[in-house]
Amino acid sequence: MTSSYRWVVLGLTVVGFMQTHLHRFAFASLIPTFVADLGLSYAAAGTIQTAYFWTYTLVQVPIGMMADRWGSRRVMVACMGVLAAGALAFAASRTYVEAIGARMLVGLGAAAVWVPGMRLVSEWFPPAERGRATGLMSAGGGIGGTLGLVLVPWLAGFLGWRTAYAALSVPAILTVLLLAVFLRSRGGGAVAHAADGRLGRVLASRALWPFNVSVCCSFGGYFSFLTFLPAFLVKDMRFTPAEAGFTTSLITAGAILSWPLAGVLSDRLGVRKPLVLASQAVSVLACLAFAWPLPALPPAAAMVAALATGLLIGGTILPFVMIAELFPHDLAATAAGVANSACFVGGMVLPILLGRVVDVTGSFAPAFVVAALVQLAALVAAWFVTETGPRRVTA
Repeated sequence: MTSSYRWVVLGLTVVGFMQTHLHRFAFASLIPTFVADLGLSYAAAGTIQTAYFWTYTLVQVPIGMMADRWGSRRVMVACMGVLAAGALAFAASRTYVEAIGARMLVGLGAAAVWVPGMRLVSEWFPPAERGRATGLMSAGGGIGGTLGLVLVPWLAGFLGWRTAYAALSVPAILTVLLLAVFLRSRGGGAVAHAADGRLGRVLASRALWPFNVSVCCSFGGYFSFLTFLPAFLVKDMRFTPAEAGFTTSLITAGAILSWPLAGVLSDRLGVRKPLVLASQAVSVLACLAFAWPLPALPPAAAMVAALATGLLIGGTILPFVMIAELFPHDLAATAAGVANSACFVGGMVLPILLGRVVDVTGSFAPAFVVAALVQLAALVAAWFVTETGPRRVTA
């Protein structure tokens, strides 16, 4: 039986996921400022960005197990408070080490939205609506990422980057209050007796591993590409920082539409894998486009390419729907935690690698080619994932 309250639940997860992407991409728009004002290398700037992913990745599996054991609400409220504290700490940081530590704190707080959110989707939505619900929750990330890429450099131009980043703690605090007052979980604590052996049961599933490889390469390539795209636009295409942030935000803005659309379409078609493969192919082509033809074209071409990329990569979110469908309800968050951990292994490593490529070659094109090769590996792995759509379930 479904309940209209499920849309309240979804709305709260959307707001929470907005915060994770707001902080995930806000620093990317500040990289040109950091490199110029603090004398950092691009590899060092990439390290500050990846520090977010270190703690985020490390705690994904524990977060999933805690959500399965104690319910999503408690975990999400506590960690969102940590995110707000991390934002204030980053704004107050005075050294490179302090900046890394603060970004790690932000990543720790942001870690408990997607995985508990996927559990909430599996709790409150029937299988025929889960693609739509997951796509809408993902759109919250697109909204947050877009705001981070557009508003932070704009505010920094008036107020300085510290004040601009400190302001990001305000929506995080408001989200804590919303989650604490309005969110409830189904079954929180009801499956605590089954916690022993839960992780082993998930890891023993062979069907999970092609998903792990695919999302690791797909989102690792995506996050590293977006990390350095603003700097590329400033350095190679002579954009202002605000223009570069806006152009990069067109990718996340397009995803606001394409992620929910891919979810709805996969629900209606009853299959999900073809949409995953098509969107993954677009990801490969997008990286190559920014590596080669676009630097020689007018600025408008980069804007069109960015928006087209966002509008066509919606299917990359569907593996997480499929992973939730692979496992029974009491394992949903644990499985999502394992997959999300794999996802951000790429996010931890690739921005540093791409930054190093830029430092050595003096050009962003080779770095974007590396990102394209990583996306190609994700496409190959996605070919081997198991179809789990409603049509397959019915059959």
